[in-house]
Amino acid sequence: MIKHVGLTITDPAEIKNFYQDVLGLNLKKEFTLSKELNQQIFGFYEEVPVTILSNEESEIEIFVTHIPARNNYSHLCIEVDDRKALVKKAKAHKYPCIVIERKFEPLVFI
Repeated sequence: MIKHVGLTITDPAEIKNFYQDVLGLNLKKEFTLSKELNQQIFGFYEEVPVTILSNEESEIEIFVTHIPARNNYSHLCIEVDDRKALVKKAKAHKYPCIVIERKFEPLVFI
C-alpha cells in the first residue's frame, strides 16, 4: 500500500554514506523539485534536490534542504536479518548506535 517514504536531510553526503553504504539502497532517480511545485505541495519556496533510493522491498525519497529540522519523533523503521552486522557497519561509518537489549531481540536506533 505505501509506495515510498519521504525523508529530509541537510547533508547530501548522507545519501551515499548512510543510505547507500550502510543500508545498501540503490540509486533509482535524482531530480530537482521546483520552487513553485515545492510551494504547492509542502509550503516551502525553494528549489530542492531529491534523490530516490530503493531495494526490492522499499523506496525512500530524500529531500536535501538547508531548512533545519526540529526535534520530533520522525523515524524510519527497517527490518534486517542481521542486526549485529548492521550496527557494526553503521559504527564503522561513524554513526552513533543505541542498542537496547530486550528478551527476544535488541532494539536498535542508528
